[in-house]
Amino acid sequence: MKFHGHILRSGLWKAPERDLSSMLLDLNENQFLHEFLARFIATELKPGDLFTYPNYQMLLSELAKYCKVSTDSLLLTNGADQAIDLVIRSLFSPGDRVVVPSPVFSFYYQMLDVNGVVPVIVGFEKQVQRFVLPTDAVLESLRTCQGLILCNPNNPLGVRTDPEQLKALVEACVRQDKPMIVDECYFEYLQHSCLDAFSAVRQLFVIRSFSKYFGLAGLRLGYVVTRPESIRELMKVRGPWDVNHVAVKAALFCLRNRDAMQQAHDKLAQIKREIIEVCRANAIVVYESDTNFLLLQDQYDGRLANAFAQAKIRVSDCSQYPHSFGLLHNMLRVAVPASADLKKFLKAILLGGGSAAASVACLRSVEVILK
Repeated sequence: MKFHGHILRSGLWKAPERDLSSMLLDLNENQFLHEFLARFIATELKPGDLFTYPNYQMLLSELAKYCKVSTDSLLLTNGADQAIDLVIRSLFSPGDRVVVPSPVFSFYYQMLDVNGVVPVIVGFEKQVQRFVLPTDAVLESLRTCQGLILCNPNNPLGVRTDPEQLKALVEACVRQDKPMIVDECYFEYLQHSCLDAFSAVRQLFVIRSFSKYFGLAGLRLGYVVTRPESIRELMKVRGPWDVNHVAVKAALFCLRNRDAMQQAHDKLAQIKREIIEVCRANAIVVYESDTNFLLLQDQYDGRLANAFAQAKIRVSDCSQYPHSFGLLHNMLRVAVPASADLKKFLKAILLGGGSAAASVACLRSVEVILK
């Protein structure tokens, strides 16, 4: 028995083992939808949702209205991870080269490796306290490559691609007739999509998820938006029932109750601002983001990471993130915590910060905020 050589040569991408009794802020899950999802479970789920095979037409119809495209421009997938796998496997051949502005969600590197596709890494640049996409370098690399992968907003950096930069990249892929994969798993936090201007572009493949803004990470639901002729090809490599019935009903519930989603988002944005203020008052460097997470600089010999660990708060240490070129050295990525967890989270921030006087003042402010 023999495996493909590029599979044998690739590493293993393994999900972290997590203590579920901890405060889980390491994977950017939405912490603000407990009551909303409890209502879904209580009012919508039926035994038939478990013993019958799913039907996707109702969800596709609702999703088409949400995305402002036709239903035949959509492909449902078992999480965005399956979308990444299907699109890379369908578009590229072993030996192809693909431009990947980096760092990026590391599953992209894994899927390129197992398919024998070579990632051509173009690193983001740091300007003051902002990460910037070097568009000219990306365009130059694209000339000798077979495609482009872009996360917008970026994970793990949390930054958006400027609309003019995005336009230049899409137009280059159109001119050269090369596929452009745009990961928009956090696009709801940005409220700007490349589909707004480029939904008719044949070379564009947009990947989205219900895991973040919609809070359905445990149900594994993603989707691809592209031209109908490309969707037909992708359907050949996706199974007929890869997305489960409960995920379909939950997604419908979310799409039909978007006022509740917006209220949760507004609360997240408020708490995010409060965290940024406390960090800055406590001498912790914080990088603002266009997502539901923040990057914090752990600049005092791991004191901040230790404070989180002692408080049983799981965060993501990004220091060893692949292809980050030192941009993420001593960086901790943290999802915005729910209101009920905010006091515990901010106390850990204060313990891990650099200014004792500021810590006392901030702790008093925290008590006022949470009353």
